Amino acid sequence: MGRKPNPERRPEILRAVVDELARTGLGDLSLRPLAGALGVSTYTLTYQFGTKEELLRAVLEFVEEEQVGTARAAVRDAAGDVGTVVAAYWEWVTVPEHLARVRLVFEALTIPRVADLLADDFRARLMSAWVEFLTGDLVGAGMARDDAEAEATIAASALAGMLLDLLATGDRERLGRAARRLAAHLRDLQLACRAR
Repeated sequence: MGRKPNPERRPEILRAVVDELARTGLGDLSLRPLAGALGVSTYTLTYQFGTKEELLRAVLEFVEEEQVGTARAAVRDAAGDVGTVVAAYWEWVTVPEHLARVRLVFEALTIPRVADLLADDFRARLMSAWVEFLTGDLVGAGMARDDAEAEATIAASALAGMLLDLLATGDRERLGRAARRLAAHLRDLQLACRAR
């Protein structure tokens, strides 16, 4: 009879799962090969995470929290300057291991057999996080909520598009210039609102 799984190992196993999926992608997500790659049993994965759907959600929540943590740290350092936050996020996300984990979010949203494993509200949350964050900062600077939400949607969509472009082309120089331009635009919007 084998050892019983230790529930306190869940964070360690989750990090290993995230790292392995960042390496392989989500296209062929299956518990048996994943467990084999990690050197654990399929039972260990199901004990720790339940279903494949719950495992996928835990992976995406890990990646989302990692990005949120980066944004929070940038907010503390930037004294409310949303442009600086976007620039700091871009610098963080262009690190290859970070980009590989963020790629998992895009795969989860765009590969039908993977996206079908996620609830609609969870998929929406993955896309709306940056919109909500940027809207809050622009409203805080004095912009009307509808205008702030529109600007935040444009900026979040630009970031998502630049990330896809980076994944496809690897052109860090061109996209870095675009990210700096986006950061400057947001900074100018925020300053204009505060100057009124």
